[in-house]
Amino acid sequence: MMNKHALTVMIADDDGAMRSLLAMVLKEHGYRDFVYASDGHQAVELIRTGGAAVGLAFLDIDMPGFTGLEVLALARQHRPGCACVIVSAHSAVDNVMAAIRGGAAGFVVKPYSAQRIAEVLGKIEGGSHP
Repeated sequence: MMNKHALTVMIADDDGAMRSLLAMVLKEHGYRDFVYASDGHQAVELIRTGGAAVGLAFLDIDMPGFTGLEVLALARQHRPGCACVIVSAHSAVDNVMAAIRGGAAGFVVKPYSAQRIAEVLGKIEGGSHP
């Protein structure tokens, strides 16, 4: 079971409004420490540097620089304990399958639904993620 107060959540999305909305929903679930990336390059840097104890990451599948799936692959290498959730404006089966094959802990379609975020968090907090 993850201690939500002892980890940092990374929200990587090129849309500032989406980053803010997701952070607001996560705060309602008790998460307090956040780092933000507005593109794939920033997300990769946060994963690689390890400056923040990123234990949960929400990765937009379609970002400039690196895609969310590319960041997911790096996160699985550099931070195997980090639960990564892929987010996308498109629920195409190919995207969902690529996220699952890549080891994502969940997939959320934008615009964010507080109920769907709660479902994904419940799964992650319960320990049932890759």
